[in-house]
Amino acid sequence: MIYISKQKPDKEILDKIAEIKNSSEWKRAENGDTKAIRQCFDNLPKAHIRKRILQEQHYLCAYCMRRINDNPLYTTIEHWFPLSKDKERALDYNNMIGVCRGGASSDDVAEGNKRELCCDAYKGDEEITINPLNPAHMKLIKYTKDGVIYTSNPKLDEDIKERLRLNGVFHSDGSFKCDTTTGLVKGRRDAYQKSRMIIEVLDRKRKLTSAAVRKQIDKMEQAEMREEFVGVVVFFLERKYKSLVSQGK
Repeated sequence: MIYISKQKPDKEILDKIAEIKNSSEWKRAENGDTKAIRQCFDNLPKAHIRKRILQEQHYLCAYCMRRINDNPLYTTIEHWFPLSKDKERALDYNNMIGVCRGGASSDDVAEGNKRELCCDAYKGDEEITINPLNPAHMKLIKYTKDGVIYTSNPKLDEDIKERLRLNGVFHSDGSFKCDTTTGLVKGRRDAYQKSRMIIEVLDRKRKLTSAAVRKQIDKMEQAEMREEFVGVVVFFLERKYKSLVSQGK
């Protein structure tokens, strides 16, 4: 999970939102009338909104960092605060993020995995606290070498594990049972190995300095289309960067 910097919606989006809010359908829709509110939301220029969101998120799911693309079959425009809970936020562009199908599509099934949903597909209309649009929340995100995502904040950690199910499925005794359908734990584990490989290559070339590691981080973060699970690679490279800085290297 990585921080998403929302951009101001352009005139086409703002004009359509204003038009819908002035419609009789919108004015009749009561807060909590999910069907009526969604019908109004569906009148927005979704293709245009999806493209804007993809650019903001560098083509990664806001929750799990898997690849998303400009295809409504595989990318969902998600309301961070559920559409069913708040009428006004249903048309708020700043409440919209792009997420993967979370294993709901047959094409999402990683080889050998069972159908275990994650992200929005698992969360449904449940409210969450952790917010990829909140930089303070994203600074608390950490990863282990085994591919586990976690945070020291109990409420946010519960969202990660229980509501978004980003660490797969666990037995009642707390032991790991299986990965998500989309292979999130494996993907993050592979991302850790990539960070390790980057450090090893720099070391072999005698170029393992804080400046060299920072260059690698900047390159990844500035990419128009970021690599899947880039947040994991950056997390471990940032840790190495701070270690090198403390050593004066």
